[in-house]
Amino acid sequence: MRRRNGTAPAARAGAETKDLLSQSLEILHRIFQSVDLFSRKALRDFGVTGPQIWALRTIERAGVSTMGALAQGMHLHMSTVTGIIDRLEAGRLVTRVRSSEDARVMELRLTPRGRTILARSPEPPRSKAARGLQRLPPARLRQVRAALLLVAGAMDVDLSAGEERPEAASRR
Repeated sequence: MRRRNGTAPAARAGAETKDLLSQSLEILHRIFQSVDLFSRKALRDFGVTGPQIWALRTIERAGVSTMGALAQGMHLHMSTVTGIIDRLEAGRLVTRVRSSEDARVMELRLTPRGRTILARSPEPPRSKAARGLQRLPPARLRQVRAALLLVAGAMDVDLSAGEERPEAASRR
């Protein structure tokens, strides 16, 4: 069956699918490219990675932070945050100091060198994404999550082998 414009419905649907696929892949490409370019530029210009800048920003916003609070604030697993902080501490950008209130707790603080880098560096894409997503209502976040699960599935990303989510750990 032909429509007025002379193309069959199946042909139009196929063309639309091709267009949507092309646009979707272009969006993914630009997202990956943005993260990659930021990380390379941050490493070249400041000697730190994007996630390290994000950690410095998160600590700065808190004033003083703990490893657990940093992991929650960055939505990362504790082991990932530990690696980031180990490297920042080795670079003398943060210090770990025992809490005066609870000797079991190590507080994270920016050093003057960490503050200098932070003052000169832009906000990382991952930090911008987290901030933007936090402003969405739950219904929109569910839509974003569903779409990301589809993308992860299409890319054969093994989500079961990933790190435990900080909120899951805090429910125990």
